Amino acid sequence: LAGVLVFWSFGYTIMRGSDLWWHIAGGRWMVDNGTLFVREPFSFTAEGRWWLNDAWLSDVIFYLWTDAFGLASLAYWKWLLIVLTWLVVLRFLVRVSEEPIAAFVAATFGLAVAAPFLDVRPQLYSFLGFAILLDVCWQRRPPLWLPLLFVVWVNLHAGFLIGLVVLPFLMLPALRAAPQRWLSLAVLGIGCVLVCGINPNGFEVVLRPLRYAFDTTSPFRSLGEWKPPFEPGGIQSWLFPYAIGVFAAGVVAVVVDDLFLSRRRRIDVWAMIGVGVLTLAMSLRSRRFIPFFAIAYAPVVAYSMALVGRQLLARVPWYAGPAVAAAIGAYWLLPYPQSSYAFDYLTARYEFPVETCDFIEKNELEGNVFNYYNWGGYLHLCTNGRMRVFIDGRAGTAFRDETFVDYITVLQQKPGWRAVVDESRAEWFLWPLNVGRQLADLIATGRWELVYRDYKSALLRRSELAPLPPLASTDDSPHRRLSVGWFALLEGRFAEAEESLRGALELAPHLSPACTNLARAQAFQGDVVGGMETIRGCDESFPGQRKREWYLRFLDALRKRQAAEAEERAGGSR
Repeated sequence: LAGVLVFWSFGYTIMRGSDLWWHIAGGRWMVDNGTLFVREPFSFTAEGRWWLNDAWLSDVIFYLWTDAFGLASLAYWKWLLIVLTWLVVLRFLVRVSEEPIAAFVAATFGLAVAAPFLDVRPQLYSFLGFAILLDVCWQRRPPLWLPLLFVVWVNLHAGFLIGLVVLPFLMLPALRAAPQRWLSLAVLGIGCVLVCGINPNGFEVVLRPLRYAFDTTSPFRSLGEWKPPFEPGGIQSWLFPYAIGVFAAGVVAVVVDDLFLSRRRRIDVWAMIGVGVLTLAMSLRSRRFIPFFAIAYAPVVAYSMALVGRQLLARVPWYAGPAVAAAIGAYWLLPYPQSSYAFDYLTARYEFPVETCDFIEKNELEGNVFNYYNWGGYLHLCTNGRMRVFIDGRAGTAFRDETFVDYITVLQQKPGWRAVVDESRAEWFLWPLNVGRQLADLIATGRWELVYRDYKSALLRRSELAPLPPLASTDDSPHRRLSVGWFALLEGRFAEAEESLRGALELAPHLSPACTNLARAQAFQGDVVGGMETIRGCDESFPGQRKREWYLRFLDALRKRQAAEAEERAGGSR
């Protein structure tokens, strides 16, 4: 019970889940077409290429889950996998340390380190697979069914490769305990490697990550998740440096005990240090491996805590630890929503062009679109390939390096970026309103014209193309009302903006941008207290957004602006 509550409470990271959408769309395409072998169906820049989908089974599960239970129910999928993974971690930590409290503390701290990376993505399967691998092999003879774990894992996510890398470390204790079994262990290990070829792409799913890991020239390595953890950009885990320090202290304690205090050498102790050091080295090279280190560091820390504090922990009543942990977990968890509306926050769905995609669907628009990188997958999901994108989050599994380099040229508005867009064969251009000046600059050339925009994005079309037929407005929805209110707010029609934004919240009470923009509209009309009440409701919908601090900064900026305007008017009258 304590584990479920505490581990669940770490499942509320807000992350713009740009990959989730193409995973669902890919699963839908495979189910609808009845094949796992996919020639690129979603983009015009990779048209005709084979899509090396190393997570095809995850994609199918995503689609079948959403088809059965709805898109928002994926919040429960995420929470279920997080809780299950760390319950498995807790299980083997208790066995390693023989002290449940030490095991629980080590597991919880590790989850806190990993939490910023726990997105609604297939990588959660790899964390579970890694935990299961450690559980069934640590201080045990590896089971004969171990290849079955890898044959499932290799079809769920590319993280299976980490399992293969650490497997020799996990087999060392069994080999030390029974040297005569070296042949059977070798056969078992080779079997785990060979079954990884049982997937639609064969051993290419093994070779591609290896090539990618050692190819320092790949432009895709500039993506935030592939950067080292101490470089700016990408997701940050502020606890990661502390985890390194705790792990180092644990290694010292374990080594001192094994070399100088223990009566016998324990190969399993050195094996768990080896796995921790290996995953630490990987995470220092790329931050996306930090969750693996957060799992692998825990045996060393739990074991060392037990060594140092065993006598103290023995004095704690057996029921005290779980009772306190369950109370802490409930305190952490209860302010957060346990219902599916949390999905929009977990994926930051409101950061995607929801209303513009509704407009595209309403008018059945189609063609090639030069798109913002993070929005490619969302277009796949809402148009099912009718709007064929320039690029999306599938990086090297579908797109050439040159395509990504061209995209970066446009994103950073490097010299020649307009030529990249004009020569791209794109008929449409979909871009965020708040990223660069690409939209304004393209319209200024006269070669592109605005077709539609919502509160988040704008859709342009080449002027040289044949005129479109009359276009229909989208149906009434929370995002339509949000867009209407947002434009009214920009144009100074604050009462109208307040009405539209309240309407958006009536249809979707937890729509974050509607909440914050309503508070703005109230403040512009002088209702500061009402705006604060609105912000309080925002924070209650999903804690941790720090909306109150944002609102106070906004009010301060608003007062300074009004004072400057008043001073300017007074100077003009004089």
